[in-house]
Amino acid sequence: MKKRKLPIPLVLLTPIVLLVIVIIAGIYRFSLTDEEIMAKFPAHVVEYDPIVRDLFSINSPNPWTIAIPETHAFALINQFESGIASGNYSSGAERGVVSIDSRFLTQVDGNKISGNVLNEAIAVMSVSNQGSGLFYYLVMFRYDDARQRMVLTDEVLLGDRIDVSMLKVQDAEVAVVFYQHAPQQPMAEKPNQKMELKFTLTEDHSFKTVE
Repeated sequence: MKKRKLPIPLVLLTPIVLLVIVIIAGIYRFSLTDEEIMAKFPAHVVEYDPIVRDLFSINSPNPWTIAIPETHAFALINQFESGIASGNYSSGAERGVVSIDSRFLTQVDGNKISGNVLNEAIAVMSVSNQGSGLFYYLVMFRYDDARQRMVLTDEVLLGDRIDVSMLKVQDAEVAVVFYQHAPQQPMAEKPNQKMELKFTLTEDHSFKTVE
């Protein structure tokens, strides 16, 4: 019995079938609207950092990280309890905690500085390490629209184990009042020497000391 020959060689049949499938799929694709196509995929939900939102009223898709002064380390601010935002950092063998007290966090009116809304804030930041020191800084934060995150733009060291009592920001003027240890006072005691420092805010997002 003779074998019947296929009208189309088998080696050509497979690509023809695939071509027909592609054509049918293309016709189906162009018969759908963009809304119908997008409905077939789950919507991507953007999550905003809750601490940045609560403290700065800014929706940031990125977490709040702070560059530690005089190191190459960063702290991830991921805790917020009793009005204190904090996070850990590690720089080689040195480890510590960065804290921001929301009582001393003040939004800046950018229009008073350069005519632009700058999304800036002034705060007092403390940095601890494994030693007994607890260093306080006057800091400036700004929301970077390009990177979509809060960044530290400037800091001024206030002192070690001080007691901050007031931070006042009016227009482009900043005043911070704190108590530091007197020259002969033991560090174990509560600081009793009153200090007041004044600064002006510059257009390049930094502090300028007022003499």
